[in-house]
Amino acid sequence: MIKRIRNREQGASLVEFALVLPLFLLLVFGIMESGWLFAQLTETRNAAREGARLAVVDYGTATQVATETCNRAALSGSGADIVIVTTGNVTDPINNPNASVSVTIVKNYQSLTGFLDPVFNGVKLDSTVEMRVERPLVNLSSNTTYPTETCP
Repeated sequence: MIKRIRNREQGASLVEFALVLPLFLLLVFGIMESGWLFAQLTETRNAAREGARLAVVDYGTATQVATETCNRAALSGSGADIVIVTTGNVTDPINNPNASVSVTIVKNYQSLTGFLDPVFNGVKLDSTVEMRVERPLVNLSSNTTYPTETCP
C-alpha cells in the first residue's frame, strides 16, 4: 500500500518544478538585467561627466570633445548621441560667473541576455552634466547648442 502511494507522488515533484522554474528564471534574469541596466546608466553618467570636464578645460572644438568622450568612455559602437550646450559668456567667465557647459549623452540600452527584451526594449539611457566655466574658453562659443554628435 505504501509503495503505491509513493509511485503516485513521484510525478508531483516534476510538476512543481515545471511550475516554479519560469518564475525562478524570470527573477534571476530580471536581477541580472536590472544590474546591467544600472551599470550602463552609471557608464553613461560618467561619460557625460568626462565630456563636460573636457569641454571646460578647453580640450578642443565640440566635435573633438565629443570624439574624445566616445573614446575615453568606451562608447564607440554604441550609437550614443552627445549634445554640448554652452550657457553664458564662456569666453569671459570672470565677469560672467554663470557661464557653464553642459554635456548630454543619450544611448539605447543594450541587453545582456535578451531574455527580458520585451520589457527593456527601447529603453533610452540619458545623462546630463553641467560644469561651470572657470577660465576663458577659446574653442567653444557662448550661448550655443552644438549639433548632435554620434559615437562611431
